[in-house]
Amino acid sequence: MTAPSPSSSSVSSQSRPEKKATVVVRLAAAEDEAHINQIHSVINRAYRSVSEERITIDELKAALVDKVNPLFLAFDSETGEALGTLQLDPAEHYPDFGVYSMEGHVQSYVETLPKEQQVFLGLFSVDPSQQSRGIGRKLVEASLQHAKENMKRTQCVVYVLYMRDELINWYKKLGFVDYGEKVNFPDASRLKQEGNHFSVLRLAL
Repeated sequence: MTAPSPSSSSVSSQSRPEKKATVVVRLAAAEDEAHINQIHSVINRAYRSVSEERITIDELKAALVDKVNPLFLAFDSETGEALGTLQLDPAEHYPDFGVYSMEGHVQSYVETLPKEQQVFLGLFSVDPSQQSRGIGRKLVEASLQHAKENMKRTQCVVYVLYMRDELINWYKKLGFVDYGEKVNFPDASRLKQEGNHFSVLRLAL
């Protein structure tokens, strides 16, 4: 006696691949104020090395509609949940953090490219509970494309806290280069750990 064949419904349910939510990245808009509290939470949970808020609600509201420093947002395609942020800051408007002068350090690299051709990555955050979904990479790739095509920038710059080796290596995998540049942290009183500074990484667009 032959065993009964499984029903077509059970076969299809077993063979049908599970649908996974995707990450959607887009420019922020005024309508995103509806998600303001969630976006604010993502940013400030991501910046755990800063003792105070990385950004206030009012500052974030302004960033959503900032045309000079465009903000990119990442969302879950199914739930609409905010997952991350990244802001592009034209170098000519970026603050000067001063020359790093720690004893023994020699600044061997001097950038000669005009600031009008450079853009900084800022306000980069990914929900700590949503790591390993490729959110950060998608945010960076979308923003770099915008910087090159819409802002006509030829170089991207990012400042990374020097002790974040895993993050520095992550940027290097995306093509960023560390020439040994360092800059001061602008307000050391906001950090939970003393003696910090930034490593400077650059990427040709």
